[in-house]
Formats: sequence, structure tokens, C-alpha cells
Amino acid sequence: MGTVAESRSGPARDRAGPDAESAVLERELTEAVLAGAARSDVLHALVRATGRQVRLLSAEGAVLATTDGGSGVPATVADGVLAGAAGPVVDTLDGLRATALPVRAGTTVAGVLLTVGPGDPRVQGLAGAAVTALLIDAVRAGDDSAEASSPHTPADVVAALRSGTVSPSVCAAAAELGIDLQRPPAGAVLHYSGSRLRAWSTALTWLEHPVQQEARTAWTVAASEVTLARLQSRLRHMTGDESAGDDVVAASGSHPESPIGLARSFAEAERLLGLARIRGVPLLTFGGCGVVQVLLPLPRAHLEAYAEAHLGPIRQRPELMATLRAWLAERGSRQSVSEQLHLHRNSVGYRVRQIKNLLGTDPLLPAASAELHLALAALDLLAADDRQPRGDEPVSAGH
Repeated sequence: MGTVAESRSGPARDRAGPDAESAVLERELTEAVLAGAARSDVLHALVRATGRQVRLLSAEGAVLATTDGGSGVPATVADGVLAGAAGPVVDTLDGLRATALPVRAGTTVAGVLLTVGPGDPRVQGLAGAAVTALLIDAVRAGDDSAEASSPHTPADVVAALRSGTVSPSVCAAAAELGIDLQRPPAGAVLHYSGSRLRAWSTALTWLEHPVQQEARTAWTVAASEVTLARLQSRLRHMTGDESAGDDVVAASGSHPESPIGLARSFAEAERLLGLARIRGVPLLTFGGCGVVQVLLPLPRAHLEAYAEAHLGPIRQRPELMATLRAWLAERGSRQSVSEQLHLHRNSVGYRVRQIKNLLGTDPLLPAASAELHLALAALDLLAADDRQPRGDEPVSAGH
């Protein structure tokens, strides 16, 4: 782990502002610790980033780890730092001036972090970037200096991962639930549209899987499509809606490289859930959504602009839009489109000529076909956004 914070420590980091620089370092250190790096690795990474020697002290001011072999601070000074009663600049027992930073989150306390030398806002900001990593290390190691925090429920863990709040206590709780954050799963969401809402709510509590529920919608994590499909099948069985087939719709986002990326994965899953409901597909994953992968990060305004630019002249003509979709799907087979739309072959030909004239291109030309497929997918995603989980239906309404 000797290369932590080195791979991105060149000109790009140097040009970033203090806040951006600290954010990058925090992400790197947190990911490194989750991957197995030790606190000594974190301290040496801080030395490289700040140019200062670093010491980690216990809550009593004793040295736990140091890069320069130096001393700690009196217990009263450490206590003042942790309580917020002491200023950031302190004197160490070996006579040096240092900037002190409490390493704590709620009731979890891992000690005091010192950067040796005069006060410097940039150095202090970079030191703060190591707090989360050091707390994770302390909780993982079960240090006597790390007090146990309040336990998180499975729903709390999922909610924290959805929001990107990857605190040390959340990491510890996730590990207890069997969630491997060193190889993060995908964010997933399931939606129930049946009438047995009480059975749905009960079924979710019986799952041996962490779930956060809001009325008809439940969020969880899934290591694979097989895992998500198994959860979906079990929920259908427990709600008694197996015959309905589409009462439980499921979707999952991409597999992030780090726990911090789970928030994005959950956002993708929610968009894909809306798309699955629009298209009548029972299960849709990031890997199986095709060209939509390209569109998922885009905001509504960009999707709207792209769809209008390529479909504007026919967008308000439902019969032409349906014909275009079928024409592209059937690769220009007039007979297939005729059967699919229940139209005479001549009517299909007439509509296709209208489409060509209004759009100013032949939809089957490779470049035009690619653009139109993407524009239609953008429209589907816009419609899907309107069907994202709202959690606005009372669970108690079921039977």
C-alpha cells in the first residue's frame, strides 16, 4: 500500500483547490483501508501529501503510531482536543508544535491526529481527509481506543449506502450483514404493484437480506443478477403473486469500484426500475440495459434536448412514433411492421415516407439508425423518471 495517494499526486492534484485536493485524498485513503491497508500506510500517505511528520495518539494522548518516532501530548490536552475545548495547535511532550485533529465520529473515538509543524489550513484540511480511514481501521481492528458506536439496523445500512454516507460504523455494520465493501455489490431496488401490501411488507422482513422499505418500494444490494432474481422470486412467492408475474419488478445499477460509488449505483437502479416498468420488463440490470447505459448519467434537460433534436418533427405524432419504433426493431420489414401494428402494408409504406420526409433522413441508414435508437431510449428514460419510486402509498392499505 506504499503507493496510496501517489498515483494521483502529480500536476492534476496540485492544480486542484484545497477542498478538491482533500476530497480526492479522502477517497483514496478510505478505499485503501477498505482494501486492507493499515493505519501506518495512511500516516505515510499523509506525510507524502502534506510534507509533515504525522502522529496518531490515543484518547489519553499516548502514541499509537508515528512517522517520526516522536512523543504524544498530556492526557488533558488530548481530552481537550477530543472535546473541542482546545485549539488545533498544541505542544507535544518532546517540545514540538503540532496541529491536532480529533479522530472521532459520534461515539466512535480513535484518538488524536497530529501533524508536526506550524498551523496551516491546507495541511489541516488534508489531515482531516484521513479521519474516516483511521476510524475504519480502528473499528476493524477492535482497538481499545475505539468506543463501540450505536448499532445500525439493516435498513440504516442500506439507507447510508444509498446516500453515500460510508462511515466507519456503517462499514462495520455492513460487514456483519455479509456485505463485502471491498468488492461492493450493486445497488438494487424492487417495486410491488400488487394488492397485498401487508403481505409485501411482511415478506420483506422475512428476507435474510438487508432491506430499506418505503411503502411499495424496497432498496437493497445485490452481488449479481442471480441474487436479485432470487430475491424477486422469493418475494413473489411470499406475497402470493407468482401467477401475476410482473407484480414485483426489480432493477440494479452498476458495480462500483468503491463503497462511495454505491450512491450512484442506487440512482442508476431507480432509473432502470422506471424503465423496466415502462417497458413491461420484470427485471432490468445495468449490464442488460444496452445503450441506456450511456444515458443514465445524463440529467433530464440533456435527454430532452437530444430527443427533441432527433425526433422533434414526429414526437407529437403517436402513430408515426409507433411506426418508427417498429420499423427500426424489424429492420425495415414492411410485412413484420404491418402485422405488429395491424396495418395494411401500404399504410406502413405511407407512414414510413412521412417519417423520412419529416426527419429528413432514412431511419435505416447506420448513422441515422444509431441516433434514432438513442433518441427513443432517451424518451423512454424520461418517461421512466416519472415512474421512479415515490413511496407515496400506505403499506397498511393491504389485506
